[in-house]
Amino acid sequence: MMSFPRLLPGRPLLIGALALLLLGLTACGIVAFTFTEESDVIEIQGRGDSLLGLGNLFPTRIPLSVNLQQELQAQDADGAQAVYLTDLTFALENDSEEPNFDFIDEVTITIESARSGSDLPSVELARRAPAPEDTARFALEIAEGVNLKPYIEEGMRLSSDASGSAPSATARFRVIAEFRVEVL
Repeated sequence: MMSFPRLLPGRPLLIGALALLLLGLTACGIVAFTFTEESDVIEIQGRGDSLLGLGNLFPTRIPLSVNLQQELQAQDADGAQAVYLTDLTFALENDSEEPNFDFIDEVTITIESARSGSDLPSVELARRAPAPEDTARFALEIAEGVNLKPYIEEGMRLSSDASGSAPSATARFRVIAEFRVEVL
């Protein structure tokens, strides 16, 4: 005589509930996604063995833009509820004459609206103090909970403030940003 495993009384109900839950979650689509943007190349001219500070050599604007609508379309998402910065990295280009970021002591990135008369405040978004030594790439510490969506909608502007010394050779680098989008 063949024996079959005995089903527990509530087991079919539990399996059915789990199946409905999984079906419901997949029918809603994605809840969040990430994407990465890179700035244009930033170039800081070398000053030999100069003891001059970074001063006006370091750019005050980071040339980075975000096309949120394009990212939402690529993910087949209807709209964004919030956008957060999850990573911001400075990375030297392969053709950079300066081998590392030792010329930077600290750096702060702020975000503000590009719209004239905006009510959005300028907010510190990321910083690194001190910057690590002897490295061609480093990440900044990200401010938690800053929703970038209203800034992106008004045209965000990333500004930088850095201290250090002029690089001895020309430094060429990019700023690489990773964003997390929470979908409606």
